[in-house]
Amino acid sequence: MEPPKFKRLRKFQQKDRVRPDPDRLSSLPDSILAHVLSFLDTRSAVRTSVLSRRYRLLWTLSPSLDFSFSDYQSDRYESYDGRAFSPVKNTSLASFESYVNRILHLREHSNLVQFRMSLHKDVTSEFMAGCIDYAARHKVQHLRLRGFVKQNPVALPGILINSSILMSLHLNNATSNSIELPRSVHLPGLKLLRLKNFEFCDTNFNGEVFTGCPNLETLFLGKCSIRPGNKLKVLDVRCLKLKSLEIRCWRSPWKCFDEQAINVWAPRLGSFSFQGHLARVNFEEGLPCVGEACIDLSFPTACSMVNAGDRKGKTLEGFLDMLRQICNVKCLSLSLRTFEVMAAPHDLQGRAPIIFENLRLLRFIARNKYTEVKLPVETVMRLLDKVANDVLIFNSSKKKKHSPESSKAKKKKRRKIAVPTHVMHFLLQSSPSLELFGVQIPKDSPGQD
Repeated sequence: MEPPKFKRLRKFQQKDRVRPDPDRLSSLPDSILAHVLSFLDTRSAVRTSVLSRRYRLLWTLSPSLDFSFSDYQSDRYESYDGRAFSPVKNTSLASFESYVNRILHLREHSNLVQFRMSLHKDVTSEFMAGCIDYAARHKVQHLRLRGFVKQNPVALPGILINSSILMSLHLNNATSNSIELPRSVHLPGLKLLRLKNFEFCDTNFNGEVFTGCPNLETLFLGKCSIRPGNKLKVLDVRCLKLKSLEIRCWRSPWKCFDEQAINVWAPRLGSFSFQGHLARVNFEEGLPCVGEACIDLSFPTACSMVNAGDRKGKTLEGFLDMLRQICNVKCLSLSLRTFEVMAAPHDLQGRAPIIFENLRLLRFIARNKYTEVKLPVETVMRLLDKVANDVLIFNSSKKKKHSPESSKAKKKKRRKIAVPTHVMHFLLQSSPSLELFGVQIPKDSPGQD
C-alpha cells in the first residue's frame, strides 16, 4: 500500500501539471518594468494602465516622456484622468495641451532620462515653456524638442542651459523663431548638440554656445544660416574635443558667400560631413586627426540675378579650397552631384593637384544605394586606359538569378554611374597612397523591354 506522503506528493505534481504558466513579466520588479515602458511613446505607456491593478500607475515611474502632436491628429483618441480612459473627439491643440499637462501632473516626480516633444502646429509659448521647465527641473539627460510657436519665442530656462547632467540636446525650430538660441551656456556634460533651422546674429551668438560645452563631441547644424546684413559675419565653432561635425543645407543666400564664413577650431575632429549649397568653411590649424569626410554638394541654380557660369566657377574654387583643408583624410566620399561641380571646368587636370597623403579609400556615393563595388586602384587605372570617350562607366557586375516566373515580370533596368575621365585623373594624381575605389550603385528601377 502506498504511503500517505507519496499520495500527497503525486497530488501536488498533478496540480502543477494543470496549473498555467506564471506571468513572468509581472514577476519583474517595478523598476525593470518602468524601464521597459520607457521604450514606448508616452501615449502607449499610459495605455498599459488598463492591463491590471499593478499597471495602473506603473507608467508614472517611467524615466522617459515622448509626446508628438501628430499622434493625436485622429478623429478619436483616449484621454486619461488617472483611473480610466474616455474617448474624446476634440483633437484641437487645446485638448493636446490639456492632455500633456495632465500627464505631467500625474507622473511621479522622479528624474528623467529622456524627454521628447514634437510639435507640428502652433502652440502657446506658455505651454511649451512649461514642458521644457518640467524636463529641466527633473534633471533630464537627453532632450529633444521640435518647437512650433509663432508668437513670443520660448527662451530656454537657466536651470537647463546650466545643467551638469544634460548629455544630448536636439533643438529644431519648426518656424525660425520658435526657440530662442541661448547666447551662452554652461553644459559640461553635453556630448551631442543638434541645431536645426536657427538663424545666427550678433544678438544671439558670440561663440559661447559652443565654448560653453567643453566636452562636446558631436555637432550637427541643419538648415541654419547667418542673418544677411547683420554685424555677425563669421560663425566661430571652437570645440577642443569635437569628433564629428555635420553641416547640412546651409541657408545663407548666395550674395553673402564672400562675406560670411564658418570658422572651425577642432583639433580632434575625426569626421566631417557637408551637404547642400556650398558655404565657406575654414578649419583653423588644419585637421590632423580627420579620418573620414563626406561631401555632397548641390549645384546652385535658383538665383536668376547671378551668372550661372560664374556661380559654378566660384563653387568649384570653394570646394577645392575645402579639399585642401581636409587633405589628411583617410576615407573621402563624394556624391554624384559633387562630380557635376568638379566636371564643370575641363581644365581641372591642368590645375595643381591636392595631395592626399593618407587617403586610402575614395568612395563615390549615391543617395539611394543598392550595392557597393570596391575596386583596387590598379583596376581603375587599367579601365581608364581603355576608355574610348571622356566618361568612365561603373555598374554592378553581380548577376542576379531569376526564377522561372521572373520572365513574365517586368525587367529592371540596370543603373550605372558615369564619371568624367578628367575628374578621375585629377583624383588619382592627388592620391598617391590610394588603395581602393568604392562605388555605390543606385537601386535598380523598373523598366520596359
